[in-house]
Amino acid sequence: MKSREIEFHIVGAGLSGLSLARELIDRGFNVRVSEMRDRVGGISVLDSEVVGLIEEISLEVNVSLQATAVKLGGSTVIVSSSGVETIDRGVVAVGFRTATPIELGIVGDRPAGVYPFHAALDLIMSGLSPGRTIAIYGAHRYSVLLAEKLSEYSRRVYIIDPGSTTEIIPKNIEVIRSKVRVLKGPHRLSEIKLDKGSLEADTLIISIFKPWNPFPELPPVGHAALETYNPGALLEASRLLAVNLSCEEQTYRRVKVEGEIQVFPKTLTPCLRELLVIKPGGGRIEVNGRVYSISGDYTIVRAPENSRDLRVRVFEVWSS
Repeated sequence: MKSREIEFHIVGAGLSGLSLARELIDRGFNVRVSEMRDRVGGISVLDSEVVGLIEEISLEVNVSLQATAVKLGGSTVIVSSSGVETIDRGVVAVGFRTATPIELGIVGDRPAGVYPFHAALDLIMSGLSPGRTIAIYGAHRYSVLLAEKLSEYSRRVYIIDPGSTTEIIPKNIEVIRSKVRVLKGPHRLSEIKLDKGSLEADTLIISIFKPWNPFPELPPVGHAALETYNPGALLEASRLLAVNLSCEEQTYRRVKVEGEIQVFPKTLTPCLRELLVIKPGGGRIEVNGRVYSISGDYTIVRAPENSRDLRVRVFEVWSS
């Protein structure tokens, strides 16, 4: 397909950024992807189900590594070894941010050995282990994959689950269902105080995530917009956004959400007739009076065409 003159700049070369790039290229657009790290894949490099796809797409798209997006004089720009370039039309695919100890209500000493998820992953990808006895705070697909990777280093690894995850966790990894309250250690972390009892560990990896878009003037995709650990949902989100972005008629219908569900995207062009609805554990939702079932963590629903705006609400919750 002949390339269009319009160029999209995608900030972030994880699964979502790369898959969106390919979707847009398939629609005839010039696309460039920037990545602040020296590798592609983001946190999905841990996921054997999508590593092959990431490697395949990275060979097809133009990726600039060690290129950082920043705000400069009111504009969003890419800073790299080749200079500074303003983003005229872009998408944010930077992924999750890790919640801070203050946000999580964790107090106490400020010892070494406390890592946000992404920093610990960068160490591991460099062939280093962050510690010997490691607690990962947060239980989901990526924390389990990280725990399995750390186990390869013959480290003792715990997962501290502050909720009630349904993720299948390997038998060699102990799960503690509690919340972290206090960190103790004069220099290096030595003790993690929980709701009940404590855990001796020299490393705490915080893997409780929040969607994050540091450049709100640009549309987000993937973990920058959605709290999901399902790679299939991320790929669907990239596909839907590509339809929206490639639509020549840029008028929008807004999506209003009621209840504990996530819907993507939040606006629809006339070209887009589908919605991604995420409801872990399943259930039923209602879209402008029509009921749909979600049997897994997410579904794609056909958006009604005879209304200006869409109203999506939880109709029935199934046990997760």
